[in-house]
Amino acid sequence: VKCGGVLSAPVGHLSSPNFPRVYPPYSECSWMIVVSEGSTIQLTFQEFKLEYHDACEYDYVRIYNGASRDEGNLIGTFCGSQTPPNLTSSWHVLSVIFHSDKHVGSSGFSATYRKDICGGVLTSLSGVITSPDYPDNYPNNAECHWLIRAAPHSTIRLQFTDFQLESQECNFDYVAVSDGSGQEEEQVRHYCGTTKPPDTTSSSNQLLVVFKSDFNIGGRGFKAYFSS
Repeated sequence: VKCGGVLSAPVGHLSSPNFPRVYPPYSECSWMIVVSEGSTIQLTFQEFKLEYHDACEYDYVRIYNGASRDEGNLIGTFCGSQTPPNLTSSWHVLSVIFHSDKHVGSSGFSATYRKDICGGVLTSLSGVITSPDYPDNYPNNAECHWLIRAAPHSTIRLQFTDFQLESQECNFDYVAVSDGSGQEEEQVRHYCGTTKPPDTTSSSNQLLVVFKSDFNIGGRGFKAYFSS
């Protein structure tokens, strides 16, 4: 059964072979979703029913950041009948692998993806970042990662010109600014509420800005300028 392939439209759909009928044994499907550089990919499963195994060793869906099946890039392995959570890639390529063994099939899965509206790797000398839908209220359950990268030996200056998020409790909606790429335990500062964050200058040529919103109560969001 033909399955898998490269998906490059900004919105798309993928499903197991024969869905919603039982998928065949010995299936091995590999989809690579590629969107424009600087964007991320959000993957949502509508239906999910695979053979269950506590380590997902028989039939499974595996999802990776990027094109390679490198374990360090594995986002998750899923099986059984519990629908996986909504997933967002770390960069503009996401790989989805479906595998079935020789027995006990099920109805399989159906999923949609979309190019995410926020985040990405920013390499221009200067620019602006805003929360999704700014200056209208940002959506619930948003998560955006902007990695601002300057030339080697340069620093980056970040200046917020507008800032309005839900409450002063930064465990709901927040903006986090990390000095660096977010890989190491760098200095991470969280901001929320209506107090504008102070101007920030990075100590290296990278600065990571993360915006996260929870499931209710939004705000206008934020606007920030960066320059190196």
